[in-house]
Formats: sequence, structure tokens, C-alpha cells
Amino acid sequence: MVFNTLAAWNNWEPPSNKMVKTYSAVPYSKLNQELQVSDSIINIEWEIKRTDSVTVVTAYVKDKNHSLIQKLKVPFVRTDFVNRMIATVKRIQKELNALSKEYKVGPMENSKIPKQYCAYISLESKLGEKASKMMASNAYILTYLEDNNIAIMGHPFVEVSQWNKEKGSMTFNFCFPVAHNEDYQSTEDIKFKMTQEKPALKTIFNGNYRISDCAWFSIIDFAEQKNIDIERLPTEIFFNDPHEGGNDREWKAEIYMPLNNN
Repeated sequence: MVFNTLAAWNNWEPPSNKMVKTYSAVPYSKLNQELQVSDSIINIEWEIKRTDSVTVVTAYVKDKNHSLIQKLKVPFVRTDFVNRMIATVKRIQKELNALSKEYKVGPMENSKIPKQYCAYISLESKLGEKASKMMASNAYILTYLEDNNIAIMGHPFVEVSQWNKEKGSMTFNFCFPVAHNEDYQSTEDIKFKMTQEKPALKTIFNGNYRISDCAWFSIIDFAEQKNIDIERLPTEIFFNDPHEGGNDREWKAEIYMPLNNN
């Protein structure tokens, strides 16, 4: 959660006005960014360390254009640069704390990803855009199923097929369970298949599906602490329809991360 929030941070400017550039990253542990502020180019190196249930974030900050002046001034006075950077880090911390109250992740358990026959469409997105991609494709696939008298037999789900952690991008299948019938006709976009049952770590996520990936990182943290080898390609099963509204903190999803048995 911390790593992805920092990677997507843009100094509270719209995405079209790119203020923060990420130049290097070690997924979930380090980020090197540059922030343009007035006449300054500020280098920020974020170091993220996980200890038990606490995430410690350290920011190493340098004004690239005025680094010598800042070094001379800092021991004697808190400059505008120092005050601005302290305020920026505190604001990010406040937003992270607020985000952590928007969802809940349950305990981890050994389970199995269920085998299901489904209609699906393959999509690509950034990690934070997964939910919007699903919403945009929802009517398209549902209309196809209705027009062809294909009944939905369970909860919609997502299976991630590729996840580029450095770029924060992913490819995933947006799936709807249907009755097993080899006569169903696939189209260029909508196809049918049987998913495979797989042993997995499982948790329950409660919250807006836009941030359900927070549960992914909880599973990854747990697996690393317990030395459990997992395949970082999650499956999510959704029990609520966002179109119906309601309190999104009560939305439920089952999140699975397959065990790596190779």
C-alpha cells in the first residue's frame, strides 16, 4: 500500500501536470523520485521497511540545484526547503493513515482457488485503474451474455495473468461464471474457459474494490514473514455489485494468491 501510494504520488496535482517523476524503484522497498517545485528540483529517496505489523518509511531529501546552500543552512536554521519537505512528508503520512481506515483485511488461511467455467474478457491496466477498467467493460460482457441467453451462475471474479511490479501495470481476465457448455460461441473479445483449482493463501477484503490490491500486499507480507512461496498472480472474487451503491466499507471480496508448487 505504501509503495504504490508513493509511486502514484504527484504532489497533489492532476495527472496531466506531471510534477513527480520516478527514476528508479525496487518494488516495495525503495523509490527514487524527483519533484519540481518552483526553481528547485528535489530528489527524494524513499526507503520502506516492514517490521512485524509496522511499516517504517524514511525519506532522504536533497535540493539538486541548491544542495550546498541547504547543507550550510540546515545545521543553523530550518529553511523554507526543510519546512516544505517536512510538511509534504506529513501530508503523505496523513493520507496513508486515512487510507488504512477505508478497508479491512482478514486473517490469512490456506485454501483453494475454486475451479469455475466462465465467460471472460482480457484487460490491461495500471494497478490503480483495475476497478475502472472492470466498470467500463461490465455492460459490454453482460449485454453479450443476456443477448445469448447465457445465465450467470455465481460471483464475478478477476484472475491476474501478468503483473509488472516495476511499472505498476497488469493484465487480467474479468470473468463471469456460467454453466459449462462447449457450444457457447466466443467472440474476438469475449471467450469461455474452465479455470484451474489451485492451492492458495486466502484472505477476506472489505472495502472499495478500487483499493482491493491492499489485500494483495497483506498476503505478500504474510508469505514473506512465514517463508511461504507464492505466485504473485492474485484472484479476486467479488460479492457486491458497486452499481448498487451502499457502504463500500462493507463490500466483500475473497482474495487468493496461489502457492508456488514448482
